[in-house]
Amino acid sequence: MDVPFDAGQPQDALLRRLSEAPDSLPLSFEVFPPKEETGHAALQETIDRLAPMAGGGFSVTMGRGGATRGLTIESATWIAARTGRPVMAHLVSLGMTRHTVMETADELWQAGIRHILALRGDRPDEATHVPPGFAHASELVAALRRRHDFEIAVAAHPETHPEAESAEADIDHLKRKLDAGAGTAYCQFVLDPAAYGRFVETCARKSINAPIIPGLMPMERWPRVRRFARMNGTAVPDWLDRLFAKAEATPALEPYLAAVMTVEHARRLVAYGAPSLHVYTMNRWPLPMALTAFMSET
Repeated sequence: MDVPFDAGQPQDALLRRLSEAPDSLPLSFEVFPPKEETGHAALQETIDRLAPMAGGGFSVTMGRGGATRGLTIESATWIAARTGRPVMAHLVSLGMTRHTVMETADELWQAGIRHILALRGDRPDEATHVPPGFAHASELVAALRRRHDFEIAVAAHPETHPEAESAEADIDHLKRKLDAGAGTAYCQFVLDPAAYGRFVETCARKSINAPIIPGLMPMERWPRVRRFARMNGTAVPDWLDRLFAKAEATPALEPYLAAVMTVEHARRLVAYGAPSLHVYTMNRWPLPMALTAFMSET
């Protein structure tokens, strides 16, 4: 019998002493495929700087409706060859035909990419024609499992997908994706680590035992972080707004506040039991690299 969704504070995932955390926490880094040469140079430096620390490898995003399909394949292949690290390519289904989606999977396999993050993807705007394809990520996972022996991951939403009927329904959908053949779930970033702790507990009560890896958004450029959060339905704590308002009044504070809060955020996610951290780099290396250096010394 299913246990009702509990929106209270975590019970089993209470904060542990940081000294009890694993000696080595795998980190992975998300990048996006650049569209211009200047962007490629920035990505290359980011990859080169972070590769020695990327025990969990890299992931490469794909634009809405598969808009960066070719660039995603090219970037994933190049990063894998340059670093020797595992690379996970995002593969969205909404906005492409089933044939195009599976053709993309074939190209990734032929290029040596063995890890895929299977996503339904964001809906195109109302004026855009959406070709018939995979309506749900669970269908895409099942098709990929039949096609090649990929390591398949899926998305999870600690604060519930904006289109989900309820938190319970959203977790049930996650379970269907995992049952279809995915082995790992990567979470949308949260700005309240306790939301991740509650989510992991609820998933465990639903008999979801796959690794659930939280996304970590570096806190630099707070207005941008806040905008991304609003777009994804991520709650923005009032106290973070108040904290970063100080940087608006005194801009020199911003990089220090961003670094401190990013590290504290990571420490709390680990304390709530994160098996790894997936860091959104935005193709910038300094703060992710500083975070990695700090985590390796704690």
